[in-house]
Amino acid sequence: MNSYFSHKAQLRWWQLLIAILLMAMVSACKPEPKPMTAGITGYNFTREGVQNYSVNEMYGSNLPPYGGGGSLSCCVLLPAKWTPELRATVHWTIGDWTVPYEQIESLSTKEQIRCCWSQRTLTKTVPIEPYGEDGGDLQVFFLPGDEIKVYVSNYGLGHEKHPSGLAYPENPNPPTDKEK
Repeated sequence: MNSYFSHKAQLRWWQLLIAILLMAMVSACKPEPKPMTAGITGYNFTREGVQNYSVNEMYGSNLPPYGGGGSLSCCVLLPAKWTPELRATVHWTIGDWTVPYEQIESLSTKEQIRCCWSQRTLTKTVPIEPYGEDGGDLQVFFLPGDEIKVYVSNYGLGHEKHPSGLAYPENPNPPTDKEK
């Protein structure tokens, strides 16, 4: 009798082991979620124009001072699931005129640039803010002090569900009617 129970116990042990191995094989065979493709757009919260920019070597369009959004460039690949170590490398050229345009409008374009154009090219690797399974467009925020924030969202600025909580960029010192 003892050998019968021992044989039965061994059989159950082997069944359990086989079941565990089969479950492990099935779970290992689950495909990883496919990466998502995200369009690139930018928002400029600075007084300088963003002449060009790229995110992970994929180009976005130029952005006026205190402007942006509206158009999408193609594309970056993002993991389907956000992780804390997720980063984006942003490379951009930002610049502006050092004097009011009215002071140099009589000069040739070459003279204007030589005299009064200032630009800088910068690169930063920054975290991508958390995003959900719905993904969205990759949105690059150009902030004062050469700071960058990167969000992934289906919502535009000012929408209550946008993860940044920010409104569309506005010039804090808009030109007066005389200056226009």
